[in-house]
Amino acid sequence: MILIDLLKAFARQIEGFVRHDLKCDEDIAYDAVIDVLYAYVATPGRYDPDRKVRLVTYLTKAAKYRVRDRLKSGVSRALREENFASVVELEQPAPKDILENFVEASRAVDRLEKRLSETDLAALRLIVSGEGSTEVLARALGLDPSSQEEMRREVKRHRDRLMKTLERLGKEDPDDPA
Repeated sequence: MILIDLLKAFARQIEGFVRHDLKCDEDIAYDAVIDVLYAYVATPGRYDPDRKVRLVTYLTKAAKYRVRDRLKSGVSRALREENFASVVELEQPAPKDILENFVEASRAVDRLEKRLSETDLAALRLIVSGEGSTEVLARALGLDPSSQEEMRREVKRHRDRLMKTLERLGKEDPDDPA
């Protein structure tokens, strides 16, 4: 019980020193003091009384270092976020680009509709939307769900075929009317 009272007294005194000297937020100072006191209780051997430094002075210095580190890391984080925001453009694309992308996508869909069956198109829509369930893709492809292993094999085969078709479509000349 005496240790707890001693730590509470030290905590208030050290927090006062830290807040006065570093002009920091009360929460930051308190967190640093608690961290330092727990570290001291966990490893009291780190404090060397032979160095003629009082315990309260030793703990206050350690708390001040913690506060400085925390403040520096906050500044560094803010700079990283600011730099990231300046690199990543959050602007809307130009209307011309939106129109060009729409036209390209429409052409690609037209070419796909000419080459693929309705079941393939339905499966492709599911794949592109992120669907990964074998059962759902098997239903879209009209496969027999009697054998789980056979269904998995067939879905994989169809999926690979559809992805290869998309790959070939991407390599074709977009100006070719084929």
